[in-house]
Amino acid sequence: MPTEIAADKLAELKALGGDALISKLLGKFMENSGKLLSDALAAVAAGDAAKVDYCVHTLKGSALSLGLNDMSNILVDLNVRTKAKNLLGAENDLKKLQQLLAEVKEYKNIHFP
Repeated sequence: MPTEIAADKLAELKALGGDALISKLLGKFMENSGKLLSDALAAVAAGDAAKVDYCVHTLKGSALSLGLNDMSNILVDLNVRTKAKNLLGAENDLKKLQQLLAEVKEYKNIHFP
């Protein structure tokens, strides 16, 4: 199953603004997340733990607020490590997050065009 908004968060967002709001939020999320993930990958390659932490922390907040639990779970774990300046496994996690972001795009295109 592709990445999707958790049922409780989906109901909350629908009550706040319906499908139009969800479409707008997912669009902004995808736009911002793509850049943050690219920046984080470049920072991992450069060994810049502070930059990776900033990107991961920002992504985590956005994913949590949208109820994207598959992404949030990875980001919460990764953020704990980046705060400790531990980049071990960060590149693999970020690549997995890029895959999940592609699934979010597919989910949006199908359910909230």
